Order: sequence, then C-alpha cells, then structure tokens
Amino acid sequence: MDKIQFESNLWQVQQIYKDMQSILNGLVRWISSDGPERQELDKFLDTLKIQKNDETRFIASQRLGNWKFEPLDVYLEKQWKTQQERDEYFESSYIYTRKYVEQLQQNMLDRIKSEWLLSDFYMMILQETHNLGVLFSDLFLVWNKKLLFWINRELEQRFENDSDAIMQYLEKNNLFDLGHNNDRADRSYSILESEGDGYKKLAYADACKPEVTAILQQLQKFIEKIQKSQDEVYDKKDDFVAYYISIYEALSETDTDILVEKWSEVDVKWMAIDTPIQPAHPIEAYEDKYRKAVSIEIDLRIVNSELFTSMVQSDVESMYEWFFDEIGRDGEFQQAYKFSLNSMKQVQLYLWVPYLSYGSFLCGMYSAQVVPNDAEVSKVYGKKIFAFPEFVLEGYRNMPFMKLDSETMWEVLLTGFRKFLHGSNQRFYEVYDIETIGHEFGHTLWLAPDTEVTMNKKTGLFKNIEEFKATAGWMVAYFMNEKRELRDDIVTTCLARNIKMMRYREVEDIIPYYCECLISLHIFFESGIISIENGKMDLDITDASYENFKETYIGVYSHLIHTYLNKKDAGEFLYEYVEKVDGVFLPKQKELREFVGRYYTLYKEIGNEVDESAKKEDYLF
Repeated sequence: MDKIQFESNLWQVQQIYKDMQSILNGLVRWISSDGPERQELDKFLDTLKIQKNDETRFIASQRLGNWKFEPLDVYLEKQWKTQQERDEYFESSYIYTRKYVEQLQQNMLDRIKSEWLLSDFYMMILQETHNLGVLFSDLFLVWNKKLLFWINRELEQRFENDSDAIMQYLEKNNLFDLGHNNDRADRSYSILESEGDGYKKLAYADACKPEVTAILQQLQKFIEKIQKSQDEVYDKKDDFVAYYISIYEALSETDTDILVEKWSEVDVKWMAIDTPIQPAHPIEAYEDKYRKAVSIEIDLRIVNSELFTSMVQSDVESMYEWFFDEIGRDGEFQQAYKFSLNSMKQVQLYLWVPYLSYGSFLCGMYSAQVVPNDAEVSKVYGKKIFAFPEFVLEGYRNMPFMKLDSETMWEVLLTGFRKFLHGSNQRFYEVYDIETIGHEFGHTLWLAPDTEVTMNKKTGLFKNIEEFKATAGWMVAYFMNEKRELRDDIVTTCLARNIKMMRYREVEDIIPYYCECLISLHIFFESGIISIENGKMDLDITDASYENFKETYIGVYSHLIHTYLNKKDAGEFLYEYVEKVDGVFLPKQKELREFVGRYYTLYKEIGNEVDESAKKEDYLF
C-alpha cells in the first residue's frame, strides 16, 4: 500500500472510530427510552447491584460512555456507602467498563482489517497496542489500589492530612525518585511499600510484578513482530523498534534511582515518531499528589488534521516576547527565556482522535495534552501537543442539560453557554484553538529546567498553579490580539467551565484544574464582570466591565510570571487566592466561598439529575 492510498484510507478509519464513539455518546439518550442501548445500561446496573431508574441510568451512561466514575461515586455517597464499599464499586465499574470498551475497540480493529484499510505494518501496530492495552488496564487496577487506596491514605492518616508534613517526611527519608542530576525528580515511576516503621521505594516492576511481567512478555512478542515487518509507507520501522525496546527496558528496570533516566529515554525515542498513527506511553502524573507517580496508561492516536488550522501559537509567542521586552532577556532570567522559547518553537502540533485507550484513560480523557513532561528531553527535542477537538465537541453535544446548571447560573450565562455549544462548528473550533490549544502552549512558558522541582519542593503544589498559568497564558495572549466577534463566547465559556469545575474539589487528579478555576473565579469576581444573586452566578459583559476584567487578569498573570521566574514555592501564589479548610481548597473571598459551597452541596444532591424543562432544539444554530 502506498502513502497516497494509506492516507486516503485514514478517513474511513476515522469513520469507523466515529461509529464506535456514536455508540458510547448515544448511551445517554436511552435513559428514559427503551431499546438495546438501555438494556446495556441496565446490565451494568444489575452487575453492580444498583437499582434502575433515570438517575442511575444516567450514571451508567457516564461510566460506560464518558468513562467517568464521579457520578457513580456521588450516588454511592448519597446511599451512605463506606469508603471501602466505594472503592469496591470503583473496581467493579472499571472492570465492566473496560470489558465493554475493549470489545468495541476489537470490533473496530476487526472491521479495519476486513476492509484492508491499513498496511500490514500499521494494522499490526493497532492490534498489538490493543493487546498491550488490555494488560495495562490490568496493571492500572493494581497500581491504583496500592498507591491511591492504600499508601496515600495511610500517609494522610499518619500525618493527619497535613500535606506539608507528608512532603517533609518523604524528603527527609529520601522517598522520591532521583532525576537526571541525582536530584529529587519531579515525578516517580515507583510505589512506596511499608517497611518496619517506614517505607521503601519499589519500581513498578517489583511493586506489581505479575502484571508487569505479563506486559513485558507481550512487549517482547510485539518487538519481534515489528522487527520482522517493514513500514513501506513511512519507513519508520527502526523508530518504532527503538521506542518499544526503550519501554521494555524502562518498565523492567528495578533500580529506583535510574527510573526517571530510563523513562526519559522512552520520551526521546517517542519524539522521533511523527506518523499519522502514533502510540503513547505512561506520561502524566495527576492522581498522586505527593510523589507524582506516573499513571498507568497507554493509548493510540490517529490524525484528524482537516478540521481547522490552529493559529494560536503566534499569539502566545507574541505575548511572551512582549513581557520579556519589559523584563529584559539578558539578565538573571535569560535561561528561562531561552528554554521556554525553544520548547514552544519545537512543538509538534497534532489534531487527533483518541483511537484506542487503556488504563487510567478509562477514568476520563483529556481535552488536549502537551508532552513529554521531562524538561531535559523537551530542552533538546521539544514537545508534542495533541488536541482532540471533534471528540470534545461531540462529548459536549451529547450530554443532556443538567439541573445543576440551571440552579447555579442565571439565564444570560446559561443561554450563552448552551447556544455556543450547540451553534456553529467553526465558531467552536475557533474558540477551542484559543482556549484549549492555547492552554497547552501556555504550559511551555516561564520555565527553566529545574523550575518544577524547585517550586514543588516545599508544598508539592506546583501543578495546582501550573494549570492556571496555562489558562492565563492563552487568555492574556487573546487580550493582546483580540477578535472582537469572539469576545462574549470566550468569556462565557471560560466562566461556565470555571463554575462546572467546582464539583471536582475531592477528585485527586482534577484538583489542579479545580484550583486553576478558583483563581480564575477570583479574577472574575474582583473585576466586577460577574455577580452572585440568590446563589446563582450572573455575567454582565459591557465594554467597561470587560476592560476591568482584562486589567485584573493581566495584573494577576504578571504576578504569576515573576513567581515562576524567581522559582518561588507554588504555595506562596496559590494561598493568596485560596485557603485549605479541612483538606479542601476554598476561595478566600466570602461571596465566592458561599457560592462554591452551595454549588458543591447541590452537586451532591442533584448532580445526576437531568433538566427536562430545557430542549436542545431551542439552542441550535
């Protein structure tokens, strides 16, 4: 198969994915209607021994279709289930979901193979990724239980939920993995295990030996198959071989002092793969708030580049240069200036569909991603930004309207947000480019190679301000090159997302985004562009309120820039806007705290209830 035919066939391969995605997205439409899809929802509920009604069928549609556990957990808490029981439901719901999704994914692969849409080489890459992915999902369940359900909770009980004390204990007892220069790393590829009165570090290969051994055996077979094959389309066989050998070597490594070095080599090999079909390996570390243990996940992405051409990078770069015109490029921040600019200029940007997903992805997907996270790798090889715009849009549009939104947003804000989501595709992609892809570019700014480790050392809160830095980056870049026709949609969607994130204050891997939105809401409120009346948020965009919003936002971002350039502890910036009360980050501002508290209470009460009074056809473009 030649390159022209191969790339022509990718359109059909994407349609097969869309057919699968329509099944997943369509589950929510059968909450109140009879049909085979509803039987799937009921089968899920019967397996978990949960009563069947509209609320629980909505919960089932979110676990099976959107891979989210949070709606189920809210329901379980309302049923007074213990933490141990909720953990058991997490595991049983994950097992059911993964089997359901794995069968749909295998059906996709069988169809691609039967229609001869890919070359033998890339058909093999897809099928073997699936075979590996099934095993990674096995590993994820064990990793999740040992790390998040056992060790981290044990640490919190031991230190009475004092995260600063936990971080100090880990530092004092050398329980972090080592980085490139034998300093404390910004992430871990190991798990703690109790040893006497303390703990020892175990690489994943030792901590989860049966599961990792099974993966290594499958990897060895995969590598041998690649070695015997030829990539006649892109001539990338050697790069794929090198990539999977590096994964084998990293995953089999048991010396915790060189794990980061081994996995950084995986990142290096991966950066050489630039084909329209790309696998990915464990990269992100959001679930573990203490040692930043990298999550167990693999996936495969396929290019979807015909949707639109991204324009946001030049705006972000211009904004960055404008600030350094004021700061100066040749002084004490010269290293950060060059490091960040180099990272941004080396970005490979891809619009993709998330074709195959395993492990932690079956607890929720990204809307976009900028990787790798290893600063030493990015210094030389840059980064990849993956954006999933069509996946995100379809996910929004297939969600029903929820009572929680109607109870927490006044009509102007709620109507504006709904009309945007169900309006013009082109308008959505324009805003997605600015907000979501711009967010990923925003991550590349104001960094030196040691910034994260230094800012994270005392409180471990770096990620809790890093997500705000990324969002503020695109927002300020937009302010400096405004498209007036997008102004109201930009402000409305940003505010609506901030509000909706208030439900995630206890979901560990989403707390960094929750904190981002707390800071952003502070800016909205202080600028006077929003108000709160009877527990609901209202938005009033006028020329005057918008200008004040801009000025306030730029002021906070300028303060954040100097926090990064001076590598101050992340907690210093975060605690200017929030405080931690009984283990939960909350706004300092009184009215905002009351709103956030009311929102969360309502989320626990009605978060799974559909708003039957609103019809989507009323908001169609």
